[in-house]
Amino acid sequence: MPRKLKTLMVIALLAITTSTPAQGQQAERTRELYHIFDIKTQADRQAIIRALTDGMNINVSDSQTITPLIRGAPPATPGTFELKDPFADGRLGAFGALLGSAQTAQLKQVECDGAVWISNAQRRLRGSQHLRLTMCLFPYTEGYHLDVYAIDTEDKGGGLSRRLGRLIAGAVVGDPGDWTNKTIMDLLRTVDRQTNAEIDYVEGQPAFTGEPWEEEYQIMPSDAEKVED
Repeated sequence: MPRKLKTLMVIALLAITTSTPAQGQQAERTRELYHIFDIKTQADRQAIIRALTDGMNINVSDSQTITPLIRGAPPATPGTFELKDPFADGRLGAFGALLGSAQTAQLKQVECDGAVWISNAQRRLRGSQHLRLTMCLFPYTEGYHLDVYAIDTEDKGGGLSRRLGRLIAGAVVGDPGDWTNKTIMDLLRTVDRQTNAEIDYVEGQPAFTGEPWEEEYQIMPSDAEKVED
């Protein structure tokens, strides 16, 4: 084992054993986020879809995509995604209250009516993060809108072995939350490079600042992609 990794393991072990019990409480932190991007390009639909798929595959663990058959001329204004909460009303509402807000968020349904490309993708870091993404590509007369909705869950608790594993992984790849933005930005970077697109940010929560998709590819998340604590 490399000496540097041994040193990291020793430091991490000392930090955990001096601050937490061997059997720590399980804890997760879940947040919802969304972003909408405007993509203006002369590239055809298949080129855009191919670029989106290539960019998505850089960071995700698995994905499922569909290209619905949409006929006719594109509309003057793009569509947008809709969120459906199965526990919002009716008899299931009481069941949703028992599950809690974090669990019910995981079960929300994303509808992309009018989209020409829909993808559900996941990024998994065992014991650290589970990122679920739904992406919808909506055509309109000037190009496309890419809507991204995500559920980002980070593992914060667990026993000694889980905490030690996260600290070692963090020393190697950094904060898992920083990879959430990088996953989205690498997708846009690929669209920008492969189609010479003009990309603008429309809206989102939490909002992006600047134009980080114009940066070069990096192995690790850039400063512009890092989340604020």
